[in-house]
Amino acid sequence: MPVESIEREMQVACAQLSAAAAAARYQHQHYLDGPAATVDPKTPRPAMTLAAPDSAPAPSTAPRQDPFGVVTALTAAHPWALAGFGEPAWDAYRPDPDAPAPEGLRVGVLRLAGRAGPPLPAVARFARHGHLLITESGFAHGARSLLQALALRLATATGPGAVRFALADPVGQGQHLSAFLRLPAPMRVGSNGAGTGGGVAASPEEIEDLLTTLTGHVVEVTQTRLTNVHDSVEAYNAATTGATIPYHVLVLAGLPAGISDRAAELLGRLARNGPRAGLYLLATVDPGLPPPRGFDLAALAALGTTVGLDSRGNLSWDDPEFGPGVIEPDQMPPAARANPWLDAVGAAASSASRDLPFARIAIPPPRRWAGVSTDGLDVQIGVDSKGEPQHFVMGVRGVHHGMVGGDVRMGKTNLLHVLISQLALTYPPEELELYLLDFKEVEFDAYLTERLPHARAITSRTDREFGLSMLRRFHDEIDRRARLCREAKVTDLPDYRGETGQVLSRALVIMDEFQVLFSEEDRLAREAGRLLADIAKRGAAFGLHLLLATQSPGGPLTAYLRPVYEQMALRIALGCTQPSVSQAILGEANDAATRLVRAGDAIYNDRRGEGANPVMRIAMLPTSERLKLIAAIRSLAPGRDYPPPASFDPDAPAVFAPVDPMALPAAPGSTVQAWLGEAIEIKPATAATFERYVRSNLLVVGGEEHGHGLLLATLLSAAIQRSPADARFTIAEFTRPSSSFHGFFTSARQLPHEVRIADRKTAGAALDDLLAELDARLAEPDGPGGSPQPTVFFLIAGMHRWHELVTEGDYGRPSDTSARLVRLAEAGPDVGIHVVAWADSYTTAERALRRAGLAHFGLRAAARMLSPAESDALLGVSAAASLDDNRALYRDTEWPAEQVEKFKPYSIVSLLAFAQAFRSPA
Repeated sequence: MPVESIEREMQVACAQLSAAAAAARYQHQHYLDGPAATVDPKTPRPAMTLAAPDSAPAPSTAPRQDPFGVVTALTAAHPWALAGFGEPAWDAYRPDPDAPAPEGLRVGVLRLAGRAGPPLPAVARFARHGHLLITESGFAHGARSLLQALALRLATATGPGAVRFALADPVGQGQHLSAFLRLPAPMRVGSNGAGTGGGVAASPEEIEDLLTTLTGHVVEVTQTRLTNVHDSVEAYNAATTGATIPYHVLVLAGLPAGISDRAAELLGRLARNGPRAGLYLLATVDPGLPPPRGFDLAALAALGTTVGLDSRGNLSWDDPEFGPGVIEPDQMPPAARANPWLDAVGAAASSASRDLPFARIAIPPPRRWAGVSTDGLDVQIGVDSKGEPQHFVMGVRGVHHGMVGGDVRMGKTNLLHVLISQLALTYPPEELELYLLDFKEVEFDAYLTERLPHARAITSRTDREFGLSMLRRFHDEIDRRARLCREAKVTDLPDYRGETGQVLSRALVIMDEFQVLFSEEDRLAREAGRLLADIAKRGAAFGLHLLLATQSPGGPLTAYLRPVYEQMALRIALGCTQPSVSQAILGEANDAATRLVRAGDAIYNDRRGEGANPVMRIAMLPTSERLKLIAAIRSLAPGRDYPPPASFDPDAPAVFAPVDPMALPAAPGSTVQAWLGEAIEIKPATAATFERYVRSNLLVVGGEEHGHGLLLATLLSAAIQRSPADARFTIAEFTRPSSSFHGFFTSARQLPHEVRIADRKTAGAALDDLLAELDARLAEPDGPGGSPQPTVFFLIAGMHRWHELVTEGDYGRPSDTSARLVRLAEAGPDVGIHVVAWADSYTTAERALRRAGLAHFGLRAAARMLSPAESDALLGVSAAASLDDNRALYRDTEWPAEQVEKFKPYSIVSLLAFAQAFRSPA
């Protein structure tokens, strides 16, 4: 409940009491009647010196109710502001982050003579109304204890960190205010130019330094925050999306003690100009001390409220209605009671100072999706060192690409979420497309599951290959936009939109932990480096932007990305311990990021790391709030259907679900696509293409599960694309009886195609039959009527277990079975007979067929292999030695050197389920 509302209700209650007193006096009664007494509405209401707002409702219009009950209820509802420190409610004290500004301060309790009932809290005006002075006449000790109590009330009844204290105690050398040194440094104003962390100023020199610091604060707030726009700090705080300006309260014991002539001049200026900037004076005044030269105590008192203590320790209450009443001033509670409260305030203030709530900067509903990206992107992501809004700007003034870096747990991921959320709140999907890639974590998954409409691609913990395919897609988009601009005879996106009137959205690629792309020195890394360099150079003109984020920006990245770094005008560096990390982000010899120690602080430099290194504070966006924001963003497009983003789930099993077989080629003799698995890039499934051409055989190397799965995927793919009359299958199965894969191909017998399954005893005969057919086809290549012969597949499940195949002949020569199989692999593809063989390693495959025989297998797939040497021998790259369990590589030997395609093999469950439900094409 706002303080103004509290004061208003208390004033109504007090006004009722006043009206009752006036009516009683009118009737010659000299005691207070209850609030139900008859009141003449024409009787004037006397003014109150305490707790009376400037505009209070007339007593005659106030609701008739027990004023003591009203005040009691208010005190119970707002104990930190109104309850005495000895009340039981304070035993459960917790700082209130939503507490209002300190527009009133409880100074004590009002007790009315001759009136039973609970005491009323006496509240003096403070913030927005003026300073508060306490005269020490007759009872200095009580006045200083009240000063401490008022400072304690300020600390505990306001939001943590909403008030900063400047402490000065020349009469006690810090004794009277030492309790407030328990507050954290950000809540205490320093002297000698130090913004925070000051102690209690005791000497005239220290007090003068403190007043100088406060004067500088007032000047800075007046000239850079309020300017000519806001008439008060309250108006500024209500309007800003940046950090609010905390109140500054000068707590001074024994004024004018310790005040030099120069300090008196500064104090007078602060008294006059401070309130507009949120600075107020809370002080005890000793009228017996001679004032400094030129010091006008009366003028100071006129700028606020003055209360005085008499010799009995009571506060004066100059009011004709409550003259018989007395105010018992509050006193500072014992340290054992007050210190835990101050510690709680300090802890809460430290937490509050670390976090800038995202709600303070979030785009308000009326402005959502109102942004136009023609001239660039511009959203607030935090506040600068002065508390002013800090904007992320891209696409203007030469800032087209950026880099983010810093140590672990310093706020990089939160920064990316804040940026994505603000962009998606500001710009509709027609104005901005987002491509979100995270190579290590799962931070972007929510944008996929919750369907962020701006996203065109999303993946987490993605493989390098998917990231590369994203860069290829983005690079193709540059070419497309360049063509559009040429056709429109313009050179960039703003001109294109102006000339054609057509919306061409901007696009932002955010790649977190992008250094994974360059974790190996291979063909992929080299291509990624070239693509990034070209995108950074050419993409700016067409509204395509890069934001690369990493915790490890140095090392091998430098060699690949030097041309890219040169295009990265925007550098955002979070805290890091190593100067090399700071320099890799901000530029050579710039180690400014090593001086950032707080998570969420960052250097925002949009001049390629040159010049000043301004520090900003990033807003904090919790996960729960982010999920609500995504839902709110999605609700902005009712009835509009945006395409789902391209994505890749690294853990989900790949499901064998080919396209409609009726849409596939079925003519005998045409190519057959063997779908091996889900491609780890933005493209259709990885496929081995069988055609009537030399070396059109497939060799599979890997474990038993992948070997069987890839053979069955090949068989089902061919069966889908070929009618029973146009395809036949022979399977030589060598699985051990104890293996879970024994009888694995039994389900293939349900196919409408001819499927022959041989075992280790009949495999030789099956090979002989295929060789006989080979000879017949070589003699007569065409079928009846000149049509192509049916395609035949010979699948070998466990070439390494075919004893007759791997056994060497005399003098180390290949066995007769090996020579026959090599002949089939060499001559068979030309006439439509293809070999698909699985071996558990390259070594056993080479032992079975020799290197010359393996040369007839131009199509090769490998799951994880035993060594880089084996991988290199089979595929020409060593990458298969480091594959994860559910990954494989495919290569066609006709491809350029080092080119391979990474894929996720189809799951055994999905393959068997498809085989059970198989329906042949017509």
